[in-house]
Amino acid sequence: MRKGYWLLWMCMTWCTVAMAQQTKDISGKWYGITRSYYGDKQRLTVVLEKEGEGYKGELQNPDHDNEAIDLDHIIYRGDTLLLRIDTIRFAYTGVWNAAEKQFEGVFTWGGLKGTFNISRKEIRQSDVYNRPQEPKPKFPYHTENVQFSNEHDHVSLAGTFTRPFDWGRYPVVIMLSGSGPQDRDDEMAGHKTFLVLADFLARNGIASLRFDDRGTGGSGGVYSQSDIYDFANDAKAALAYLKTRKDVDPYAIGLLGHSEGAAVAQIAAANNKSVAFVVSLAGLGVTGREMVDQKVVLDGRMSGASDTEIKERLQRLKPYWDALASDTNYTVAAARAKAALHDIYRNSPEDIRKQVSEEEFTSDIQFDRELSSILLYKPLDYLKQIKCPFMAVNGTRDLQVDATTNLNAIERALRENGNMLVTIRKFDGLNHLFQRCKTCTVAEYGDLEQTIDPLVPEFIAHWILQLPPRPR
Repeated sequence: MRKGYWLLWMCMTWCTVAMAQQTKDISGKWYGITRSYYGDKQRLTVVLEKEGEGYKGELQNPDHDNEAIDLDHIIYRGDTLLLRIDTIRFAYTGVWNAAEKQFEGVFTWGGLKGTFNISRKEIRQSDVYNRPQEPKPKFPYHTENVQFSNEHDHVSLAGTFTRPFDWGRYPVVIMLSGSGPQDRDDEMAGHKTFLVLADFLARNGIASLRFDDRGTGGSGGVYSQSDIYDFANDAKAALAYLKTRKDVDPYAIGLLGHSEGAAVAQIAAANNKSVAFVVSLAGLGVTGREMVDQKVVLDGRMSGASDTEIKERLQRLKPYWDALASDTNYTVAAARAKAALHDIYRNSPEDIRKQVSEEEFTSDIQFDRELSSILLYKPLDYLKQIKCPFMAVNGTRDLQVDATTNLNAIERALRENGNMLVTIRKFDGLNHLFQRCKTCTVAEYGDLEQTIDPLVPEFIAHWILQLPPRPR
């Protein structure tokens, strides 16, 4: 795709004057929306101005204080528009669609690729997403912005505490987000999952605390220097803070974690009598290394690959993932993984080597403490130490964490170690975010209006409220 783009660029640049006759003036503002891997959408505005025989202009981002970057190259010939910004590796190729009155094309931006159509029609922020489940003020419950400290790691954390209006001591859920720096609402692709959950729980007599990850929003610390064990310390700090509040039942404080957050909840709850219950949403039951192989299989099946092709992919990628999971020092592991990529490239079919250079193939390792800790994570070590009530739920259409394998492993680990207060549930037709999905790929997250299937928060709230009281 990249090679084809530059060939087109050269062709457009060198074409004759006769071939280069422009059909219309494209000065002014052009509006469009880009889409990322997880379905996140972002408004961008292309502003063009005539300059001699050509154009100058800038790319504006209205969702980030209208920040603008000058366009380095603008070429408009016939019905094709090419834009480039070298500093951020942004490139766009669009072809005019007269019927739709817009340029339709593709963009590359750093490591991102996707479709990008621009037209004269202005796009408002409200046009980007439709999220009917997102609660709007005035809320029929009490909300409070709070701050608390992780004294162990000297990190200040900021979040929102939510409870029913009436004064009393309420059971409370600490919400723990998935991988990557997340805000207190666990916002992804315009979906504020934790906000929707907090709203439902408060309306049903359950308080909650959700907080910004380290280095995000109002929280201090540096996310890139943290791993799941650091996040577990943050969860324990939240637990200690809640015990100081007079509107919280100190014997009914539980942890709710989604995806990576479920692993964090396992660590924080292990051998911890202060944790009253655990809710695992799309959580791991197998090791992090096994999860990677499961995802390769799920992706292969989704793409229609045969069992033989999937097996070949697993074998081809095995040295790379084994290298990343080979050492607790993630820089050492990353060096080994890069060497493994060189070997994989040199043994790849010729048609693959023609599409990408060895340098490009081996240079894009994005590895840090967080991913290293997940790859090396062994749930059994922590699940066997959890004695409080534990509920694990997964969606059957989850393409990131396989429902059956992980739920079976979680249940087996808990029960074999004497925990009989275990609830396991699979929700048919739901994806990793517990949305009722169609294709169920991660790219679909942003297209779905539903933030979370209502059956899931209803099931969680009912389970928490029926838990037997703990000894006081």
